[in-house]
Amino acid sequence: MKNEKKKTSQLVSIAVMLVAGGAIGYLGAQVGVKAAQQIPGVVMATLVVLLIPAFLLVIAIHEGGHALAGTRVAFDFRTYVVGPFLWDKQPDGWKFMWNKNINTSGGLVICIPTGTHNLAKRFMIYVAGGPLASLALALVAGIVFMLLRGVGESVIVQIITYFFSMLAFLSAAIFLITSLPLQAGGFSSDGARVLRLLRGGDKARFEILMLKMVSSSMAGMRPAQLNKTELEEASQLGERLQSPMVLYIAYYLYLSTLDRNQVEEAEQYLQVYINNADDVPEGLRGTVWLEAAFFYALVRGDLQKAEKYFQLYKPSALTPLAVEYATRAAMAKLKGESAGFSEWILKAKQALPNMMDKGAMLVVQDKLDLLNAEKPVNT
Repeated sequence: MKNEKKKTSQLVSIAVMLVAGGAIGYLGAQVGVKAAQQIPGVVMATLVVLLIPAFLLVIAIHEGGHALAGTRVAFDFRTYVVGPFLWDKQPDGWKFMWNKNINTSGGLVICIPTGTHNLAKRFMIYVAGGPLASLALALVAGIVFMLLRGVGESVIVQIITYFFSMLAFLSAAIFLITSLPLQAGGFSSDGARVLRLLRGGDKARFEILMLKMVSSSMAGMRPAQLNKTELEEASQLGERLQSPMVLYIAYYLYLSTLDRNQVEEAEQYLQVYINNADDVPEGLRGTVWLEAAFFYALVRGDLQKAEKYFQLYKPSALTPLAVEYATRAAMAKLKGESAGFSEWILKAKQALPNMMDKGAMLVVQDKLDLLNAEKPVNT
């Protein structure tokens, strides 16, 4: 009964997102068709070219809202991603690099909580910062558009006027999509997170623990350094609340124990992850089988089990290529295939910087170094 209720809730969330997305798309198409009939061709062509920069600006403002709110509540602002652009805070200051990870191309901000006082309120402000920034941009851009209308008929004035109209529409759409309290599988909107934090109790505590865990790991904290007591508390709360996110806690418990070289315990947590693979969203399910193949190939040296799970793995944009290549390298080593081993090791090392979870990356990197220390024997 509980599983049916959970699946129904997820289906409702997906349906609402589809309806909202369809409504926004339809409205955008209607406005676009009407505008195309009134706007000179050269202006329309310029606006089409400016659509991608406008969208990136809208995303930048949304993510900037999260960052600004995070710094206001004394969070440590670590990473800022907008499309192909990435800024990362390193010991010697902020560093720009190109974002090659398609998983984060839609925008991302990582802020690490400092201290434990008023965490629910601080996280709520941090999460709400993005939608509020989008709303502010939509209002400002809409006002500027209204003020510019009728100012002049020159091409430049029209381009600027309609550019602000485009910004207002896109930012309003982002505000609507992110502020609706929706959840599907392991994905939650900003609005859903804020609502859980507002309600307090176990749901708020679970949300805080999840946000601390994910943000810390993505910022590069080693899994062994994650607070295991809090991970276990989150696991118990997740079970009690029937949260789909409980599976990801099992994953982090697996990583944490693996990073401590507690292999037996790590395998137990991995088995929980495997046993509940059907509850993982389809786009992410491949990561379950890939992690299982990785463990049995690199850690256990069990080729039969590694191949069993690897056959279930289906690549997607959300699966880390470094883990796939490392698994292929380990299986090549177990088979005694020197050429294949060297090729996959090189590819895995090249793909490591593109892993979204920098904490998990350190575990993969360590296992790769151990794997590379001993060359396979040709059979």
